[in-house]
Formats: sequence, structure tokens, C-alpha cells
Amino acid sequence: MNTIEASLRNVTLLRDLVPYVVATPSNLPALDLTPFGVPAAQHIDPTKMASADFLDILHRLDGLTFGPEGMPMPKWVFFDCAEVPGAIYGLARPASTLWPAARELFAVPASYDGLVPLSMYIAIPMQRFGAWFGHNLASAAPALRDAGLEDVDLRGLGSVTKALGLKCFGVRDFYGATQWTSKALFIHVKFGPLNLSTAWTPAHSELETLTYGFEVTDDKLRASVGDRRVIIDRPQPTLWLDAHDPQQMQDLQARIEAGQAFCIPSAPKHEGGRIHVPVTKI
Repeated sequence: MNTIEASLRNVTLLRDLVPYVVATPSNLPALDLTPFGVPAAQHIDPTKMASADFLDILHRLDGLTFGPEGMPMPKWVFFDCAEVPGAIYGLARPASTLWPAARELFAVPASYDGLVPLSMYIAIPMQRFGAWFGHNLASAAPALRDAGLEDVDLRGLGSVTKALGLKCFGVRDFYGATQWTSKALFIHVKFGPLNLSTAWTPAHSELETLTYGFEVTDDKLRASVGDRRVIIDRPQPTLWLDAHDPQQMQDLQARIEAGQAFCIPSAPKHEGGRIHVPVTKI
């Protein structure tokens, strides 16, 4: 058992689910198809008609994850911004072993007997070698729980998917964007402190968006899936940002544009029905 698999709180994730990669034939050779020794058993070519059902279900996963937040992706965005220039890594389950309620939730065709994606991580390569931008992290766990499948244990699915995806893509410097209130922020900080590039982002359709980055190392990937032997330095917060306070975000943005540097060192806290995010001046 490899290091990262041995680190998982719930090892059954990699025993019960099938890793897959969506990539064009020209991009596939550039990927590590056995990240941390975990083979990606299924390769999906987005340029082939035979991939249509799988990609339709993948689009459904995005809708279940981001539709409630008002940010589902049109299919053309999947193709133009993810499947052709970048890659998608995820974990899936054979349709024949899928729970009936999940099959209905994903609108899986009765004739379909392939893989049903339960998670995905999309990243897009940037101009500088080794730098990638994270485009989408989706896990079916919340949707399945809401559908009444409380007994299905998919804890850690998002963290495992992102960790293996970053290793698969060969990411050295990672960048991403999310909203201050997003639950995904709790996953992203597992990889270590997040250096802020923006705190208030008018260029994004969601102004309350932060842009962040970190250097990718194997230790950080191991830490993200619960390896307690890895110690990540997390500085104490300088301030706590109210994730529902646009003025605080704009004030922080002004300080960033003035040349000050900040990071999110650790996970947010829920207090009095609000989310407060730690921020450290570095």
C-alpha cells in the first residue's frame, strides 16, 4: 500500500471506487496515470462519441454540486475550458453497483453500464510550466446524502480527488478561486496556507471571490488526506474575515493592491450562524 493510500482515513474510497481521467489523446501522455501508485483504470476521450453518456453524467455531477450555488457549467465550458486544454481526474463507481437512488439522481440511462463519476477535479495549465489553475472540485457526497443515502460513506472524497488529481497533472504551483462562504475552502486549506492574490474580485461573476495559490509538494498532498506524520506550518491569524461582509473583503483587497501579502493559514470557523475565515499578514 502506497504512502498516500495508507494515509486515508477511509481507505475503502480507493478500494470501492474506480479512478478515471478525462483527457484528449494529445494531453494524456503528459499526465501521471498512476499518481502515488493508484492507477487510473479508465481513460475517457472527450473527442469520441462513445464518451457521450459518461460526460453527460459528469455534467450532471457539476449541476448537483454547483447548481444550488447558481454556478453550474454549460457543457461547452466543460469542453472548451477543461476537457480540451486541461484534464479531469475523479473517482467513479460502475453503474451496475450504483445505488438505485443515486442512479435516479444522476439520470443514468437504463442501457448504460459504464462508470458513474462520483467526484471530479478539473485543472487547466497556465503559461508558466508546472503552474495550473483549479477550475472545479465536485463531490457527490452532499447530493447523495440529501437524496437519503446517509449510509453511503464518502467522507474525504473531495480531498482525495484533489490530491490525486494534482499529482496526476504534475502540478508544481497551484492557483484557484472560490467564494469566502464556499464549503470547498475547508478542503483547500488542508493543503496548507493559501496565499491570497485577490480578496474581492470584480472580474468574477461572484464579487465575493478570493484567488489563492500554493506550492504543491508530496507532503502537502499527504497532509490533505490525513497523514498525521506531515506537519505543516500554519501561522496564527492576524485577523478574522467575516465571510458575509463585503466591506471587509474590499478593505483586504485594497491592502493587497497596496503591496501587502496575506494568506489563509487554516480552516474557517462557524460562529453564530456566520463563517469567519482566518487571515494572516505575511
